[in-house]
Amino acid sequence: MNIHRVIFISLFTLLGPYQAATAQTRPFLNLRDVANQTQEDITTILGPQSSLNDKDAASSICANCQKYSYQNDKIIIEYTNDMADRITIRPQAGIRAEATPALLGLPDLKADVVRKSLSKWTGYDGVREISAFKKSDGTIDFVLVKVLTL
Repeated sequence: MNIHRVIFISLFTLLGPYQAATAQTRPFLNLRDVANQTQEDITTILGPQSSLNDKDAASSICANCQKYSYQNDKIIIEYTNDMADRITIRPQAGIRAEATPALLGLPDLKADVVRKSLSKWTGYDGVREISAFKKSDGTIDFVLVKVLTL
């Protein structure tokens, strides 16, 4: 094996985990862009909305609120008084719950609550709480954001 190949393999081995970690911190959704926005504004930001499947529609907290899916069911928004109020996000697999603030384009804060199946943040202006529900390996199953609706 020549020296160049050894150096390449060494660098690839060292940078692989770094690239995986930085990929986790890229925002999936900039929460400040969609929180408290109208359906029309959000359609401009996220693209066209679609109807929910029966399971997601049945899980609505507010029976009279409108609830729509965006980006192939990766983002679900429930509107209260025509403003985005509850936002559910299903990011790509393998993202650790600790990366939730970065995933939402927010400054990194330590979670207020950390349990085996849940991490929760409450320290962001305009947001009631952010809850990252975890799989058994500590990666995100889904994130639920409750906004302080105007």
